[in-house]
Amino acid sequence: MTKTMKKDSQLYRLISLLSVCGEYPVRSLHLLGNKRMYRKLVDECMQPLTVRNPETAEAISLPRLFNLCGKGRLKSIRLYSGALPILKWIDEGEYYNIISNGHNMPMNDQHLDRNHRVAEVLAVCRDAGIEIFPHNLPNFQRDEFDTITPLRQPFFMTSRMLKWFGGDDAANKTNFTRLVGTLFIGETDYFVYNTRYTPMKWSGAGEIKANINVRTLLQKPPFHRAYSMLFANSGEIAMDAYLATHKIKNSNYHFDQIYDKTHFIPLNEYGARFLRFFTIPNWHDMLIKNIFQTDTLTPFVGNHFDNCTDNIYSLVWLNGDLRRLWAAYPTVHKTRIYCFCWQKSFVRNYVGDDVEILIVNFDKVESLLFDEYEEDDEY
Repeated sequence: MTKTMKKDSQLYRLISLLSVCGEYPVRSLHLLGNKRMYRKLVDECMQPLTVRNPETAEAISLPRLFNLCGKGRLKSIRLYSGALPILKWIDEGEYYNIISNGHNMPMNDQHLDRNHRVAEVLAVCRDAGIEIFPHNLPNFQRDEFDTITPLRQPFFMTSRMLKWFGGDDAANKTNFTRLVGTLFIGETDYFVYNTRYTPMKWSGAGEIKANINVRTLLQKPPFHRAYSMLFANSGEIAMDAYLATHKIKNSNYHFDQIYDKTHFIPLNEYGARFLRFFTIPNWHDMLIKNIFQTDTLTPFVGNHFDNCTDNIYSLVWLNGDLRRLWAAYPTVHKTRIYCFCWQKSFVRNYVGDDVEILIVNFDKVESLLFDEYEEDDEY
């Protein structure tokens, strides 16, 4: 069997992703596209085959391309050791050696789960048009962080990437934290977490220390407005994970104290499409103005609602900000919420049956945002 490593092919996409995350969870193949087709590809690559580079005509014959390790929900796809020369075709061999400890990754459940959290976020970011590959990332100065070469394109750096770019001095900057990495969009950065299928247990002071340390590493004010994103399989799991920090006695370590906003990003077919919205500056404010046909934003009830008409307070929750939903409800006011179709089930379960829910067409918003943005073509 011969497989060709064409750019944008399923094989290329999977191998390039493995080059920056080391391994990928079998149960999350749906985030890459057609799960059945990707599973078929993995099965085929477990047999003897030849992989060909169409640009150089170079070819390598292997007894297999992938290995499967772990069991059940932790089953993981890894590169076969003999396939490592292929990484030179995509310029990621150096970084892969670092994240895989020289192709010697641990097999215990804790490491598998951690790597899977990172892999899922990388997959969603890439499909959202966010740069994830180290050789394309800004040239962070290893000795001095006075100069950071900006990217026009948004980019995501895993916690390990930040350590790698930061050198020895950054080795422990994000230890003892659930932080997966940091997403940079223009002048805004988001601290990214992935709780997956169950609410995470938080490490107390670890999150606020990671926030301060990463900002120090990048020469940013440690107490600048901080935003975060929380990836999860459902809104219920995301909110449970968000509120789990309230079990920590010191309120300074609660998520709502560390981050001004925490956006829920779903691990489903909407995840990458929704994440792409955040690459447009002020996209949510634009939609609020469009919904209420106004040029100015006037917050109501302690900034928890966006409009009030006939004593009905309206909350536009299209950006999935868990902090704002938690702060707004329960309430004594009569209210309505605007949300997308894939957010409705969670919102209904959270606010109850007495709240009116209005669905905003996701496809139309996507078309509106990106048609206008591409015409403007300014970042």
